[in-house]
Amino acid sequence: MRVTILMLFLFSAGLAEAQDVRELDKRNGFKDIKVNTSVLDYEGLEFKKETDDKLFPEAKIYVPIKGYYESIGSLKIYDLEVKTYRDSIFQIIVVTDKDPNLYKGLKKAFGEPEYHYRSGFYHWTAENLRLSYTPHQKDKIEMKYESFLMRNKLKKDKEEVVEAIVDDF
Repeated sequence: MRVTILMLFLFSAGLAEAQDVRELDKRNGFKDIKVNTSVLDYEGLEFKKETDDKLFPEAKIYVPIKGYYESIGSLKIYDLEVKTYRDSIFQIIVVTDKDPNLYKGLKKAFGEPEYHYRSGFYHWTAENLRLSYTPHQKDKIEMKYESFLMRNKLKKDKEEVVEAIVDDF
């Protein structure tokens, strides 16, 4: 009986320490930048340029202002881009040093990642968000947060345009 209780305790303690991908949806982005929110809510970001994204027409890129989003713990952030569609954030891209502790931290926060063999990257996929972890250069890593909810919003917007055209006939 004691052995069963001890095993149950150890098993539940191990589960309590490890997170899963639901934590990715709970955090909903990188640091205080949350996907599916207005980019105008963040004073540390400024408009850089418009871009032609594959999925999102008229997408805009925002970058950090000097003094904002410069590190993840002791790791320097070399590049951070926030992509928006109609001022709502749909993608966050972070480029930082390649460090085994970063990967270990992501595993601890979000659980074991899946590996995409065709493209050669790791990813965590939750219900509303995906985080991919890919080599960027020899000594850098790119983390990309992508919103599934914004893809649904774009699909809905396209359907509304089609319906408006149909109504004009």
